[in-house]
Formats: sequence, C-alpha cells, structure tokens
Amino acid sequence: MATLREYLNAKIKSKGSTLAKEKAKAKKYKSISAAKKAGALYYTNKAGKVMAAVFAEDLKKPLAPKKSARPKARPKPVSEAVFVERENTRMKAEEKAAYEKKLLEAMNSIGITAKTRKARGFDPLNLAGPKKKTPVKKTKKKSNIK
Repeated sequence: MATLREYLNAKIKSKGSTLAKEKAKAKKYKSISAAKKAGALYYTNKAGKVMAAVFAEDLKKPLAPKKSARPKARPKPVSEAVFVERENTRMKAEEKAAYEKKLLEAMNSIGITAKTRKARGFDPLNLAGPKKKTPVKKTKKKSNIK
C-alpha cells in the first residue's frame, strides 16, 4: 500500500515527465475517469482546482519495484591477476638483461672488463680518471741481531 505522494511520484518518474507538465494536462479533463482513460495523473474539478486522478484501489496496489543500483564490476580472478603480474615481471627481467648486455658492450669497447667493473664501479665517461697505482712500500727486514 502506497501513499498518494509515493504513487504520484512513481507514476511521474515512470513516464519520464515532471510535475508541472502533468498538472498542465489537467485542464483537458473534467473528471477522474476521463483523466484515467487518457492516462493523465491530474484533472480539474468543477471548482477549477487541479486534483489527482487516483482511485482508492490504485493506492492499494503495490508499486513497481524500485530499480536497484547498477552492479559493480567484478574484480579479476586471482589467477588472472597473478598471471599479469608475472608477465610484467618477466618483461622487466628481459629489459634488465638487455640493458646489462648494452652496458657490457660499451665497457668492452672502452676496454674495461667485468672484473675491473666490479672492483671499482663503472665510469663510462671516465670522469673519475684512471685509477692511480699507489706505490707499495717495502718494509726492511730486520736482521737477527744476537
């Protein structure tokens, strides 16, 4: 069972109209039955007042069910998400390997081996300059004095 307001609001919404437009149609109809036959929601009574064209039986009927909110998109299955993550990781590993390969080629063209690179770091522009060799101080052996 619905109230008069709920019933009229539901009917206006289902028609896709507005209250003002529906009340403007009321001038055409002089009785409830004439308005109902035409599908209007309002009529004008003998005194010239706009009234709702609703019978008591109409209010006893249940209203159309309200439309539910749009359902949310389902998340991707876990297995698919893991597959995508692994694919991204594999791509990153391949990119890293390609970068390492280019780096080794550049070092070899300069004359730096992988061993020296690990020992002192890689300086492709040679900003640090050549590594200076520090002279090794020889210690004098003390003779065995007795």
